[in-house]
Amino acid sequence: MIPNPTIRPMASAALALGLFSAPAPADMTHEWITRLPVGAALSAGIQGMVVDAAGVTYVTGNTGPSGNTDVLTAAIAPDGTLLWSRVFNGPEDWHDQARGIALGPGGVVYVAGNTPGPGLYANVLLLKYEAVSGTLLDSVQYSSGPFTSEHGQSVATDALGGVYLAGGTVGDGADAMVLKFDASGVFEWKRVWDGPASAPYSQDHGRIVRVAPDGNPVVMIHGVMSSLHPDYVVVKYAATDGATMWEATWGVSGEDSPTDMELDAAGDVYVTGTGIQLTNKFSTIKLRGSDGQLVWQEYDSHDFRDHARALGLDGQGGVYITGSVDPDGDQSNQNDNFYTVKRDAATGAQRWTHLYGLNCIGCLDLPADVLAGPAGHVFVAGSTSSAPYSADMITFVLDASSGAELKRGVVSAMAPELVGASVLRFDPAHDLLIGGQGLNADTGAVEITVVKYGSLAYAAASFCDTSPDSTGSGAIIGASGSASVAANDFTLLVHGAAASEFGLFFYGTEQVRLPFGDGLRCVGGAVFRLHPPQTTDGLGFASRRVDFTQPPAASGPGAIAAGSLWNFQFWFRDPAAGGAGFNLSDGLAAIFLP
Repeated sequence: MIPNPTIRPMASAALALGLFSAPAPADMTHEWITRLPVGAALSAGIQGMVVDAAGVTYVTGNTGPSGNTDVLTAAIAPDGTLLWSRVFNGPEDWHDQARGIALGPGGVVYVAGNTPGPGLYANVLLLKYEAVSGTLLDSVQYSSGPFTSEHGQSVATDALGGVYLAGGTVGDGADAMVLKFDASGVFEWKRVWDGPASAPYSQDHGRIVRVAPDGNPVVMIHGVMSSLHPDYVVVKYAATDGATMWEATWGVSGEDSPTDMELDAAGDVYVTGTGIQLTNKFSTIKLRGSDGQLVWQEYDSHDFRDHARALGLDGQGGVYITGSVDPDGDQSNQNDNFYTVKRDAATGAQRWTHLYGLNCIGCLDLPADVLAGPAGHVFVAGSTSSAPYSADMITFVLDASSGAELKRGVVSAMAPELVGASVLRFDPAHDLLIGGQGLNADTGAVEITVVKYGSLAYAAASFCDTSPDSTGSGAIIGASGSASVAANDFTLLVHGAAASEFGLFFYGTEQVRLPFGDGLRCVGGAVFRLHPPQTTDGLGFASRRVDFTQPPAASGPGAIAAGSLWNFQFWFRDPAAGGAGFNLSDGLAAIFLP
């Protein structure tokens, strides 16, 4: 098994910000791209994406002209082939809109949104498709009453087939609404959340619904308080009858707007968004799943107008938040940057940050989603216009323990097209799927775009953080290429070693933690050196391709074969640590593939 990545303290996180920036990380190559034209409506494009246990990807979005939109839902095979595509045009033949998608038990796909009802007031729309064929099994329209506009924003299902929708209705302004239907589409209960603000300030919206491990739904609400400013509102409802199990509100006397929510395996709730505490900041909280009590609250800020856009959990104690930051606060020059933060799930302590983007007019870089993988990798995707890119989709692979950029993938737009990512998902093999869209700037035509990156790199994870015990520079080891023995392109990289000093990569069969020189030796057992030694550059960077056809990796006790796990480290002279001393990087464990 790959070891769990250790939590790297802030002392080494500062060194990780520019990791592998020179030379540039190797690019990922996408396995396939599937494009679905969806017309030129202002609302056209992707609204959600899910992947089932067979690796089939389902997307939903809006299609058609602006005056008469419809709901598009499609299924894409693991090889990128379009399996089926269905368009729903409601009985009023007018504005039908998708807003969310979910898989249900028994091989069904649900799509939530809205469709015009009698009098052309929007009704909640719930579509149910057979996953294999795309056959429309049911279409449910729900309305609380005449002259009421309502919509479904997010949809989730439980193990018994119950379907939950979070969205909105009209009361004294906008109110949040939660609905439950059974697996047959029969309505079971409705709950409305109406904040203390009066109209026209009462603008409450149900944004996200998730089902907790105990089977009860948890809903994230944008709720306006008596101060006439919004707060984060999270409500847990009983699945059986919709009774409120607990309700939590969080915010200060300013605009606190939630954008994303995730639940961990224990049912604890993590919410991120943008809050005003003197200036806009990423504002992230953890609530205890049993009673909604606040566990911690933390703020992240890099520049001006910082806006959190997405949150992800790795299941190993890491919380990842990504969003945009503006280096000068000038909205007119469009030069926002990516900013990604890791925090500790237990304490909220910040572990590292990662910044991407140039500070120039028109260098607009906007992240859309973040997803943490099981092998110590974190994926952040969005759109970039920083040179050498121009309105391209970009995906970063970051090391979960350090925030180091290991790889990046780019889908380039062809002028006058603009392309960007919206949502990230894994298939069963934890290959990455990206849902996004392209826009032709001349015609306004939009395409839903799904990109698959195959075997993304190597099954690798950092271990043995040396920085608390090392008096040197806290060197960090990573890799590029792949762990495919057949591809033979696995390259070790190190950053943060002493500059212009003699060094050597080595690898071994065991993980240890032993004082050695001015640092720690993390690799033990049978140990093999990768000759020849080399000298780090002026930034303390070094790299070494591991040639599987040459000794010691080719054969014998040091052979690197498919299915084997090896542990790597970098040794280097470090005069600053102890006169004529030496030091070591942390460790990197890698499982190799055929």
